[in-house]
Amino acid sequence: MNEEISFIPDRLNEEPVVFLSMTNSEIKLAVIACFVVWLPVCLIIGFALGYTVLGLAGTMLMTFLSMYFAGRNLTGMKRNRPKQYHVMIITAWLEDKGVKTKTMIRENKTWDMRRSPVKVKK
Repeated sequence: MNEEISFIPDRLNEEPVVFLSMTNSEIKLAVIACFVVWLPVCLIIGFALGYTVLGLAGTMLMTFLSMYFAGRNLTGMKRNRPKQYHVMIITAWLEDKGVKTKTMIRENKTWDMRRSPVKVKK
């Protein structure tokens, strides 16, 4: 009777939520995006003030603040929606702007079999 219990997150079909309704991969993407945006801005401000190290500290602070607000907005976007809804919305927006190639099918049509009523011979 020496059975080993498998770790539950290894058996999940989707990523678990880690912080403010963001999964681990969403957190990584958001941190990288926020860091890339805030690094040049804060370094220029820090260099102009004569404190370059202050610019690096400002980059970290603004990255964490941006992460917090991004998580709050993402929480509202995900509420009462199907799984991966926000990913589909972002992909559709990128396709509309021409940044991404069009891969989504977004046409609303009705299919009809065009069958005529069956006439029964008596």
